[in-house]
Amino acid sequence: MAIFHMSFSNISAGKGRSAIASAAYRSGEKLFDDKECRHYFYARSVMPESFILIPKNAPAWASNREQLWNEVEKKDRKLNSRYAKEFNVALPIELSVDEQKTLLNKYVQENFVDQGMVADVAIHRDHPDNPHAHVMLTNRPFNPDGTWGQKTKTEYILDSHGNKTKTPAGNVRNRKIWLVDWDKKEKITEWRHNWAASVNQALEQKNIPDRISEKSFVEQGIADTPMQHEGINSKRHERKAFNQQVKNYRKSKAGYKNMQEKVVNRGHLDSLSKHFSFNEKRVVKELSHELKTYIGLENLDDKRRMLFNWKNSTLIKHAVGEDVTKQLLTINQQESSLKKADELLNKVVDRTTKKLYPELNFEQTTQAERRELIKETDSEQTVFKGSELNERLMNIRDDLLAQQLLTFTKRPYVGWKLLMQQEKEVKIELKYTLMIHDDSLESLEHVDQGLLEKYSPTEQQKITRAVKDLRTIMAVKQVIQTQYQEVLRRAFPNGNFNELPMIKQEQAYTAVMYYDPILKPCQAETIEQWQANPPQVFSPQEHQQGLAYLSGQLSLDQLENHHLQRVLKHDGTKQLFFGECKADPTIKNSQIEKIQMQLKEQQAKDDQYRKVNIGHYQPLNYKPVSPSYYLKTAFSNAIMTALYARDEDYEQQKQAQGLKETEWEMTKKQRQHQTRNRHEDGGMHL
Repeated sequence: MAIFHMSFSNISAGKGRSAIASAAYRSGEKLFDDKECRHYFYARSVMPESFILIPKNAPAWASNREQLWNEVEKKDRKLNSRYAKEFNVALPIELSVDEQKTLLNKYVQENFVDQGMVADVAIHRDHPDNPHAHVMLTNRPFNPDGTWGQKTKTEYILDSHGNKTKTPAGNVRNRKIWLVDWDKKEKITEWRHNWAASVNQALEQKNIPDRISEKSFVEQGIADTPMQHEGINSKRHERKAFNQQVKNYRKSKAGYKNMQEKVVNRGHLDSLSKHFSFNEKRVVKELSHELKTYIGLENLDDKRRMLFNWKNSTLIKHAVGEDVTKQLLTINQQESSLKKADELLNKVVDRTTKKLYPELNFEQTTQAERRELIKETDSEQTVFKGSELNERLMNIRDDLLAQQLLTFTKRPYVGWKLLMQQEKEVKIELKYTLMIHDDSLESLEHVDQGLLEKYSPTEQQKITRAVKDLRTIMAVKQVIQTQYQEVLRRAFPNGNFNELPMIKQEQAYTAVMYYDPILKPCQAETIEQWQANPPQVFSPQEHQQGLAYLSGQLSLDQLENHHLQRVLKHDGTKQLFFGECKADPTIKNSQIEKIQMQLKEQQAKDDQYRKVNIGHYQPLNYKPVSPSYYLKTAFSNAIMTALYARDEDYEQQKQAQGLKETEWEMTKKQRQHQTRNRHEDGGMHL
């Protein structure tokens, strides 16, 4: 089981410690101490794996362990000098030896070496259950020329006139200013947090469920006894015995909790089973065994989410060439059982609703609303009546609408296209129903005048539900429009977005998200500059990092630039990123085309899966495009007029430009007229 153990300490002369001796002990090398004129060597049964990482300003000799720490001791000669900072960290045993080294190397490079420290790393594997690393860090930075820099500087305390002040004893007042923050408590806390995050990311990539945290159980709100790091010292056996007691206690506690959950689940099952027939109880028992969960409304919702995530991850594995035939077979079997369980529960829910709520207008509620109502009834063991029932139904409808909105706002434009298709089909069905009595959609405005009285109950039910669906679609469309316009209003505060169709809003939205990440108001001149010469948003190094993420070599969290993370999440801005990469001379077009092909294949598989599972789904993929061509398309004259509709300066510029063009056309015609009336000798007719 992965554990968190990281302790920091200082190697200082004040405690009688030697940097050379410490480095020799940790690395297992024989090192000579210039100051003491002696060798230090500590024999080990298992030789540590050691290496040194140096920052960019460090001289070449910093990679030599013996010379490095001798130079440190020469530079810091005070009796209380701190030669080095050291931390000891436990490596996760769930990872292989190479993975442990890669994890540690990356962490040390990003958190210490990139900040200017030299890191002397030694990995100890004396005991198979206790892989750990000792890392010695220099306390003094390097200057750009490779010489030692200063840790602190002295600052004199001045009076209001800028003169030095003195103590009563006549000494000049001063204070020490630290030039690095490596000794601050907040920095130690940050390093500890970053180690936990790095380990958890590595465990997640290997699909290992364990996670670690730098926080104590009390800080995490966990009511449990933490285990101790066993180590390899004299107290190892004592700590091991203590940890075994904690494990036994947790096992007993988990068993008791599991038994309680079974009792609660059985109680819910018994409560629901009161409305099952004898044959339905037999089917419930069989399906519970197949799905490995009790057949209940809450349990099936959890099972549906679990199967959806499992199928997605399995299809991704299939896309990269893994054999997942067995897993897909299991998933399909469970999906079939889940469908049967859903159909059964829908029948039971309808029967239960009619029995418990006879006053409820059954035809005015949807299946999802009835399920939620029975779920709350079963959970609270209460039958709601009167105004309380109406209030419950209102809250249930709001919650269901919020869930639907969340689904659509994850991919707004795709969601918009899906809504438009749904709206089209609902209107067609409604139109054919109304045609029975020669009515139209406009006739629904007169519904209060008794329009529905001439329709049969079945037809009334169809009309009522269609109207309800259209209202829901309108609400969702409004939310998607708001999401676009929230961004566009900040970039174009004087725009008239009601004149722009959704696809045009999407084009402008994509360009703004790419070229204006802080969402400041965009002047018309700025857009013209973008079109004439699209700015380079990312550096060549960030181009390589972005392509590495898109090819699966890096995770999104490993990208330092947060704007780059946002760009690579959105399909439209991703294409602009590809276009910018193609203009980078350090990147081959073949590399970009290979990644685009991989993404296209994966997108096709994702679209196929969504088409099977989402009704009316229409695949929508962005085509490769260069930034210059995209910007000219996204900001045409018609779109610019809408984006700057209430901008007086822009209108004046347009009018002035129009007058200038008109004047030029008039002078052009005059010149043409003069040319046509010239004599051969160059003269002109009067």
